[in-house]
Amino acid sequence: MIIYVEAAGCPNTCRHCAALGHPPQKTYYSIDELRRLSEEWGLLEIYHEPTAHPDFPAVYDPQIAEPHGGYLVTNGYGLARRDDYPSVLQGMQAIGIEYLAFTLHGLRDHHDWFACRKGAFDDILLAGRRARQAGFKLVWQVFLDRMNIDQVPLLVEMSLVESGETPLLQLPFHTVSQRLWIFERLRPSLKDIQNSSLTRLVDDPKKNILVEHSPESLTAQAWLQAWRSAPETVTLKHIFEPTTWPPTVEFEKLTLYFLGDHKVYLETRVTERILVGDLSEGKVAILDHLKNIQPPQYVDITPTDIQLSPEQADLLHPSAYSVRYLAISTKLRSH
Repeated sequence: MIIYVEAAGCPNTCRHCAALGHPPQKTYYSIDELRRLSEEWGLLEIYHEPTAHPDFPAVYDPQIAEPHGGYLVTNGYGLARRDDYPSVLQGMQAIGIEYLAFTLHGLRDHHDWFACRKGAFDDILLAGRRARQAGFKLVWQVFLDRMNIDQVPLLVEMSLVESGETPLLQLPFHTVSQRLWIFERLRPSLKDIQNSSLTRLVDDPKKNILVEHSPESLTAQAWLQAWRSAPETVTLKHIFEPTTWPPTVEFEKLTLYFLGDHKVYLETRVTERILVGDLSEGKVAILDHLKNIQPPQYVDITPTDIQLSPEQADLLHPSAYSVRYLAISTKLRSH
């Protein structure tokens, strides 16, 4: 079971964010609260932006949080905004963090627009420079959208200067949520990238999804065709999607979110988050509520149920499940 705790919220509201990060609640989960939760539920995943928590990096106490494998995925907010950042960086090194992973959406104006916060781009640059000077290694990741393709060459140059490496180039996947439905207006198409230099700029298949797979194989139409002809060759479910309905506690990737208001939600990515209960009820009662959760609408959608418009067919997706989830979203929105 995976337990995400919205310990500090997020200063950003990124338009592609499947985890639905948003600015912090008025209150935080304190260290004592997080410790009590971990005693009851097991080790926790700290969400959304750990550096925004006033007690970061103490929230990564090994009795509270899941091991991070040496990586911290961050937007740099706390490292850029705190005057005591040298001691914060030392604390991060003490618990074994070696790499900082930053997500870029474009140059300053586009990134700030995409993250819905002025100063978000500059925070990444400042946090990265402070961390690199302290001996950390940096990883830049760029999610492609229709509006940032022309900015990628400059982002690659900046990444080489700021991190010493070319960035990772990725495509956001769709999940059934209002935020990702709106993002679809920004999803790049095959036509959008055909005349670009994206495959030449980053030619490592481990870093560039457009090199790992041919762009033609990433279109919605190509994924749908693979689903129709050879479903065993493609991944049709996100790892959070339960294998049975109602979900069972035995499902290894059963994922619960504890939000800032202490409400507990089931996260499946195949539907909007499902309210399960309140933390005040206790673990036994909350897990018992799972027995009453019914299958989401259209969870059994088949490829024959899907008709793509010409524009949808040309859009680029990183996986078959992204196309399946978009088809479910389309069914839900049409009704």
